[in-house]
Amino acid sequence: MWDPNASIQEKQKMEQYMKEKILETFNLFATDKKGYVDKKEIPYIMRYLGKFPSEAQVSKTILPAIEEDEPSESIKYQKFEPFMIQILKSNEYDPDDTDTLLAAFRQLDEEKKGYIEIDTLKQRLTTMGIQFRTLEIEDFVRFATNGDPNATVIYYEDYILRLQFFIEKHMESVTKQYNPEK
Repeated sequence: MWDPNASIQEKQKMEQYMKEKILETFNLFATDKKGYVDKKEIPYIMRYLGKFPSEAQVSKTILPAIEEDEPSESIKYQKFEPFMIQILKSNEYDPDDTDTLLAAFRQLDEEKKGYIEIDTLKQRLTTMGIQFRTLEIEDFVRFATNGDPNATVIYYEDYILRLQFFIEKHMESVTKQYNPEK
């Protein structure tokens, strides 16, 4: 969406569109609708906008950059928006490519079976890194197994292809309303 070679006028239009999308997404997570979200929601907001920071990046870089002078449990929209605009303009925190994801799954698949047992993956997702919520795990397993309620394993190559397609479609939907002719 961001074109560093665009005209100044075009860049202003792109930035305005980014602000609209950031606010729309922020408000999905703002339970009180008063311009604040719980800081635990920041990685989820960023993911929705197509950026995927690691747990370490969230805790060591992102949250300190957008917290008020006195850290609290909430993040104010006015602090988040300019930070997120800069992130969207850069390639920082872009999703891992398919080769990286495949290598990660292969590390987990010590026996080189081509799949990971769902119970094993659930255990890791709830105890390591940015811990997934129950609903996220259910959604992940449903997506990774293509909705098979009887599945006990995730064939990770199939999952990665499905994920790549989904991310491309999601980002198209996030940016489809952008009309540079406005």
